[in-house]
Amino acid sequence: MKRINEAIAEKMNDFTRGQKLLATFISEHCDKAAFMSSFELAAFTGVSQSTVIRFSNAMGYNGYAEFQEALQTELKYRLTTLERFELLSEQPTDADVVSEIALCDARNIKKNAGTSSDALKNIATRIMLSSRVYVYGQGAASAAAVYLSHYLRNMLPNISCINQLGIDPLSSVAQIENGDLLICISFPVHTDATLDMLEFAKSRDAGIVSISESKDSQVAVLSDVSLVSECGDYGINGTLAPVISLCGAIISILARSDDRFKNKLNSVSETYKNRR
Repeated sequence: MKRINEAIAEKMNDFTRGQKLLATFISEHCDKAAFMSSFELAAFTGVSQSTVIRFSNAMGYNGYAEFQEALQTELKYRLTTLERFELLSEQPTDADVVSEIALCDARNIKKNAGTSSDALKNIATRIMLSSRVYVYGQGAASAAAVYLSHYLRNMLPNISCINQLGIDPLSSVAQIENGDLLICISFPVHTDATLDMLEFAKSRDAGIVSISESKDSQVAVLSDVSLVSECGDYGINGTLAPVISLCGAIISILARSDDRFKNKLNSVSETYKNRR
């Protein structure tokens, strides 16, 4: 996936004077531009709102809304922990920080509603039919992988959560083969270890499902089925609430697909109730 600053550099000589002002501001202040309306961005840079729209089109997007979404994705590549601290410090009180994180999560979880139901059913079917299912979450996304694995284990045998094995990702899939499935949850920056694991699984003809930041991310292009979710644009490193919500949708669709799975989940619930 080409980053926006790279695309701007390639097109800079073709931009008008106003578009060059926008390009410079966006390249240097992506964290601020990503959350400005077209009117606010125009006013801040001293150009007309129509120039902002034309700039978005010149960058290859269908309007400013689509370009703004791309800018927010770009933040996942650019913002360091220190820069995220600076964004937090702009909020006057701790209550404002909590409120902004909750609002950001709510917006991103709502985006999950646009996820293709066919893609979710496809994933559920692949999970059901696979001989073995490997689940991996890179970095903080390991929490989502453990969550997904926990519920899958209550419904199916042969579920392996790579994050709980205590060995490197590539070694953990050494025996993966055709008929197996690898579910990878990863957000920028995607590490070499993650990409090596995916490339190895692909070379062994295993099925691959990914959850990442875009359809053309480094992990998505190696996948048979890819889902998009936001890892959060606010907070120290964003939050996993939208990703875990999407994992919950996968589990729910799987449970709905076969009464046996629903019965297994009920049995687990009843077991805990009887122990009280």
